[in-house]
Amino acid sequence: MAEQNKKLDVIADFSYSSENEAYNQAYRQWRRTNKAPYMYRYSGNPNEVTYVDGNAVSMPDAPQTESKALMHCATLLGMALLTGMLLELAGGASIVGIMRLLGIRIRLDFLSLSMRGSQWAVAAARALTCILKYAVPAALLMRLGRLPRHVSVPVGIGGLPETIAAVGAAMCIAGVYSLTAQEAGVLTAQEIFDGNNREAVLSYGLFDALFVSLLAELLLRGTMLPLLRQFGDSFAVAMTATAAFLMPNMLPDRIAELLIGLCSGYLLLRSGSFAKCVLLRTVCTVLCHARIILVYANGTIPLWQYAMLLLTSGTLLAVFYVHIRKEHIRLGNRDTQLSEGRKFFIISQSVTVLPWAGVSVLLMLFQLFF
Repeated sequence: MAEQNKKLDVIADFSYSSENEAYNQAYRQWRRTNKAPYMYRYSGNPNEVTYVDGNAVSMPDAPQTESKALMHCATLLGMALLTGMLLELAGGASIVGIMRLLGIRIRLDFLSLSMRGSQWAVAAARALTCILKYAVPAALLMRLGRLPRHVSVPVGIGGLPETIAAVGAAMCIAGVYSLTAQEAGVLTAQEIFDGNNREAVLSYGLFDALFVSLLAELLLRGTMLPLLRQFGDSFAVAMTATAAFLMPNMLPDRIAELLIGLCSGYLLLRSGSFAKCVLLRTVCTVLCHARIILVYANGTIPLWQYAMLLLTSGTLLAVFYVHIRKEHIRLGNRDTQLSEGRKFFIISQSVTVLPWAGVSVLLMLFQLFF
C-alpha cells in the first residue's frame, strides 16, 4: 500500500550533485519555472486515476509525459542542428563565392569541406563559417529554450581534480587525433610552410583554440546538454557527443569531437563549471596545432613519440583524478522513466533530427568512400 501511495516528482527526485551548488540550484529553479512544452515535469501518484461518470480514467503517467517532452525537445534541437548545418554548408559556400567575385583566390571542396587559396582568405572564411555554424544555433537554443546564463554558462571555477582531468583528457584526445590524422597533418604543414603568410595561419590558430572552443562548447554543452539533461545525465552526454560526431567534418575530427563530447559533458556535470569544457577543448586544439610544427615542420620529434608522450601523460592525469574522486565518479542521474534505447528511438524520430542525421550520415559516407 505504501508503494502504491508513493508520490513521484521527477524534478525533486533528480540528483543535483555537481561540485557547484550554485549551478545545482539554478538548474533546479529553471526546470521548475520554465513552462515550455519541452520541459519534463511530473508530480503525482503514478497509480492515480480520476472518475468521470463512474468510469475510471487514467491520468497521464511519467513515461508518457517524458516521451512527449523529449519529442518536443528533439524538435527544438533538430531545428538548431539543421540551422547550423545549412549555415556551414551554404554559408561557407556563399562566403567563398563572394570572395571569388571580389577577385580573392580561394576555393571550397564541398565533400571534404576543405578550403584552398590565399591563406588570409582561407583563415577569414573559416573564421566566419565557424561563427555562423556555432553562434547562430546556440543563440537560437538560448532564446527558444529560455536558458538563463547560470544554466547555460555556469561560471563556477570547480574543483582542482576536474581541472587536472580536463587537461589529462585533452592530452589523450590530442594523442589519438595525432595518430588518426597523419595525412591531414602532412597536408596542413605543406599548406602552412609553403605559403608566405604564416601570420594568417597563426591568427587562425589562436582563433581556433580560443574563440572556436568557446563557441563550440556554448552550443554543445551550454545549450544542448542542459536541455537533454532532464532526461538523464548519461543520455545527455551521449547525445551531445553523437551530435558533434555527426556534424560535417573530416573523419579524424569526428573521432576527436566524439571523445571531447564524452569527456566535456561528464566534467560539466561533475564540476558544474563551463570553464572545464572550454579548457579541455582549448588544450586539445593547441596540442593538435603544436604537432604540425613539432612533427611535420621542424621534425623535432617523431609522430609516434609525440602521440605516446601525450597519451602517457594524459593517462597519468586521468588515473590521478579517478584516485582522488573514486567515491564520486559516477554521474548522479543514470536512469529516468524511459529506457536509454527508447529515448534514442524517440529523438531519432523527430521531424527535424531525422533529416539532419540523414544528411550528416550521407556526407560522412561520401568522405569515406569518394
